[in-house]
Amino acid sequence: MAAITSAGAGSGLQLEQIISATLSAKQASFEAQFTTKETDLQTSLSGVGQLKSAISTFTSAADSLSAADAFNLRKINITQSTDDPVLAVTSTSGTSNGSYNVIVNQLSQGSRLESAEGTFTSASHVVTNSDGQLTFSAGSDKTFTIDVAAGTTLQQLRSLINNNGNNFGLSANIINLNGESKLVLDSSVSGAGNDLSISASSLELKVFDTSDPANQMTQTQSAQDASISIDGATVTSSTNDFADVIQGTKISVLRVSDKDSTTGALTSNKVAIQTDTQGIQDKISSFVKAYNSLATTLTNLGKRSTIVAGQRQNDGGLLSGDTMVRAVSSYMFNAISAPNNNTGTLSTIFDIGVSIDNYGKLSLNSTKLSDVLSTNFDQVGALLGGSSGLAATMSTYLKTYSATAGTLDQRTDQLNTSLRQVKKQRTDFNTSQITYEDALRKKYGALDTLLVKLRSSTAALTAATTTSSS
Repeated sequence: MAAITSAGAGSGLQLEQIISATLSAKQASFEAQFTTKETDLQTSLSGVGQLKSAISTFTSAADSLSAADAFNLRKINITQSTDDPVLAVTSTSGTSNGSYNVIVNQLSQGSRLESAEGTFTSASHVVTNSDGQLTFSAGSDKTFTIDVAAGTTLQQLRSLINNNGNNFGLSANIINLNGESKLVLDSSVSGAGNDLSISASSLELKVFDTSDPANQMTQTQSAQDASISIDGATVTSSTNDFADVIQGTKISVLRVSDKDSTTGALTSNKVAIQTDTQGIQDKISSFVKAYNSLATTLTNLGKRSTIVAGQRQNDGGLLSGDTMVRAVSSYMFNAISAPNNNTGTLSTIFDIGVSIDNYGKLSLNSTKLSDVLSTNFDQVGALLGGSSGLAATMSTYLKTYSATAGTLDQRTDQLNTSLRQVKKQRTDFNTSQITYEDALRKKYGALDTLLVKLRSSTAALTAATTTSSS
């Protein structure tokens, strides 16, 4: 008898369909259980990621409001031409309010050396017929040396200077005029005492040596300090920047002050430093917006699915009914509502122009906030800013959720572990399906063989009975 290659091939029964249906039913039962579980885990994982991002955004706004200098913002007004300003002033830290009269007497500058007329006939003029070195210095700590080979031209010397890797900011140029060439060296090292100097190692190169009486280099510009006068007191700087001359500020001078048309004396520019209340209001407004954004995220994530005509609509949030979402929401409301007993007349955020609606969203009355800042500035700072203010308190607590290895990271690890377990169970199930299918085929194969034998026996018996009767 030929081998049976398909279940039911011998008996004619639909055993292949029975095997397929049995396997499919088992597969469907597994998928109904584990696909839902896997989907729920992935949904929760996405929700945890969104919650962490929303909390991080809020804590960034809170950290900005609680920073040490958050309530020390200053705006600086300078009486000067906006098209051609004399100076720029920026607040760094610890700046106090004040008014100053500033005169820019002179800008800082580096030095310049130029070769004397008739020294070089052209850019291709050979500056030396023997090997040597030139060393360039500016001040006590800026120096570099170049090797000048025999046959080097003025043009090549220019390149050697400009392309040297240790060049401290020296620029070499050649001016061609009236049948001759002039070497011009500009040093960017500014400040009194930082004049450019050159020393030469060979006799022919002595034309560049500023210490040699026979040198051909002339100083046409000296290095100098910048000089300003603040309310009559003069200060200098080797650069055009003055740090902390007015404590907590950086003054950058851009040009010399204008002269009085009558006396010719330099005129002052008034620098007024005032509290930047608008900047502080902007920080508080950003805090309120960040709070509302986090509150909206929490509402959306924790929303429960609606029931319509007894049917769940599956329109809930990614973390529907999650206790962690409720815990964070509850904390946020309690935090902004809790009184601060160290701020005098201002007890909560609702005393500075903030209100809350029935949905837990905050709104800010900028007019009231401005009035409170003008009358109780320090109390607003104590209420919201500093290490013990509302912003820092909320940020510190919420970072226990969003920080690396915090609550949300731990939750993420747990969810990923569960997902890996589900994937392993899926792999194990697929392996078991192969074993189960093999067992089914053996079982139904034996049945098929048995039925074939029974059918053959029945046919033989029938044939024998028919023969006997005849």
